[in-house]
Amino acid sequence: MKLAVKLRRNLRRLVILLATFCMVSVIISAYYLYTGSAQELDLTDRGVGSDCDDLRALSFRQVEPRTPKPMDPSRKDPVVLVFVESQYSQLGQDIIAILESNQFRYHAEIAPGKGDIPPLTHKGRGRYALVIYENVLKYAGMDAWNRDLLDKYCLEYSVGVIAFHRAGENSQPALHLKGFPLTLRTNVALRDCCVNPRSPLLYVTRAEVDRGPLPGEDWTVFQSNHSTYEPVLLAKPRPSSDDANKQNQAGLHGVQATVVQDLGLYDGVQRVLFGQGLGYWLHRLILVDAISYLTGRKLSRSLERYILVDIDDIFVGKKGTRMNVDDVKGCYWYQ
Repeated sequence: MKLAVKLRRNLRRLVILLATFCMVSVIISAYYLYTGSAQELDLTDRGVGSDCDDLRALSFRQVEPRTPKPMDPSRKDPVVLVFVESQYSQLGQDIIAILESNQFRYHAEIAPGKGDIPPLTHKGRGRYALVIYENVLKYAGMDAWNRDLLDKYCLEYSVGVIAFHRAGENSQPALHLKGFPLTLRTNVALRDCCVNPRSPLLYVTRAEVDRGPLPGEDWTVFQSNHSTYEPVLLAKPRPSSDDANKQNQAGLHGVQATVVQDLGLYDGVQRVLFGQGLGYWLHRLILVDAISYLTGRKLSRSLERYILVDIDDIFVGKKGTRMNVDDVKGCYWYQ
């Protein structure tokens, strides 16, 4: 009899302990679920909000969204012609590194100050599907003969142009790009970069906002009243620590375009212009998207991605390297 009473008491204690354990487990699970949903909300907040909604503040003529002429990938080889400043220039090496990492064929040339450009056709077929200029001023400042040859080639074979502008200490605060209805404001400090969700060239890049100061104070922003230009990346001016840069930013209000797409409505040639190099991570994504778009997806990679996770990294990895809950959620979120 005493044994039965003892068993009953022990059983009661066991049930109470189990109930307590279950309650604690529920509370802990609810806590982690709440923090996970809070993190998800925080990631959602990175999406394009009011930063890119008010495009009326841009120094571009605002009209209804325009659809550029589709690029024809036929009649030309899937090769990129790259004009670099020198074989040692950092931006030129960055451009080539991105082409090589995506396994895109290319041909690099030193941008000619004067003189002929390489042959663009062979037996009625275009040699290149895209032209990239490391320095947009070299492109805009070509002699009339070579510029006419390049423009005719781009029009006949539906070839686009990508070009970069990197401001230096001696750059003019504002300059008009020769031959284009476009003004460049240089050496500007920026913050809160956002991707224009209306841009037709987006492929890999998502329309989100990268909050915080952008690296460097040597950004170039583009201004134009012609409808051919569509902003791709936008950012806000931020206070500069350099007195000279403060003068350059005078009169800049609201969001400014740091990457623009020329839809070809001005002279028939489609272009994408960058207001800095490839040191900023979003520029690298936009460059891949621009290559894909301007070649009619001929030079493009599949959007399918595979993530290989070593089981050791989850269970027996060293402290600081093993995966945790946030890592797994991050992998899931960015699929």
